[in-house]
Amino acid sequence: MIEYPLVSVAIITYNQKKFLAECIESVLAQDYPNIEIIVADDCSTDGTQEMLRKYSERHPGKFILKLANKNQGITLNSNVAHFACSGKYIAWMGGDDLMLPGKISKQVKHMEKNPDCTICYHNLDVFQSETNETLRLKNGRKTSLNGDVRTAIKFGAFNGACSNMVRRSKTPPNGFNLSLPVASDWLYWVETLANGGNLFFINEVLGRQRRHENNVTKQQPYITQHELDHLVSCQIIMARYPQYLSECFFVYSRRLLDLRFKLNYFKVLKTSLAINFRLKPFVAIVIYLLSFKKVKL
Repeated sequence: MIEYPLVSVAIITYNQKKFLAECIESVLAQDYPNIEIIVADDCSTDGTQEMLRKYSERHPGKFILKLANKNQGITLNSNVAHFACSGKYIAWMGGDDLMLPGKISKQVKHMEKNPDCTICYHNLDVFQSETNETLRLKNGRKTSLNGDVRTAIKFGAFNGACSNMVRRSKTPPNGFNLSLPVASDWLYWVETLANGGNLFFINEVLGRQRRHENNVTKQQPYITQHELDHLVSCQIIMARYPQYLSECFFVYSRRLLDLRFKLNYFKVLKTSLAINFRLKPFVAIVIYLLSFKKVKL
């Protein structure tokens, strides 16, 4: 007899009613027979909660609804979902993203065959919501990485959030870090892997990541809370895991370099280079110096 361990599908949502039904239908269409669907709604005002109650009525015993009566923010809402999960594995989803056929079955199959696999992720079709046009694939040759906690630290959040299936027994006991109000997922992956095991990439497109006007990760001309959270995450990792300091310096340098067009360009390049010598900021500094006859240091 084939055993199907319980998978908790954790969906985080806020005011995404126009996308959420499609997200839920993509989960219900999976061929994996043993799932619970946890939906944490952060006090939506667009009719989301009423829609979720109707889904729960149509599928008795399938849904666990966590419907907030006060908006708490992304990280607190993520923890509501996290602590409601009881499955052996957690498959994380945003309320605007989609699963493709076979996603859960393929990830469970790999994790069951490989007890050392703590996080299993896959490629994503990143698409424009309004046109349904594919913009790019989330993971290319340089970001299709397997490894352990060092890999997760050094190369940042290369594993798209809605592609991850996590072994629940390895997750942080306190869930997502509350000092990171928006972008707490990277630290969550790192702390999960710090409890042992490896990160594995399935080289298939098994999900779709939606891009639209209200994405938290949307590019802005100013420094966003998302970017600040990643810098703070670096500092937390340095403090908690000093044995991985070289990996921390590498990623912290990269995070600063990403902000060079929003801050003092030359000073950011110098700081990034001082933290971790890498060719890209070094070349950028040389080009900068050659562009000006005199640079005030």
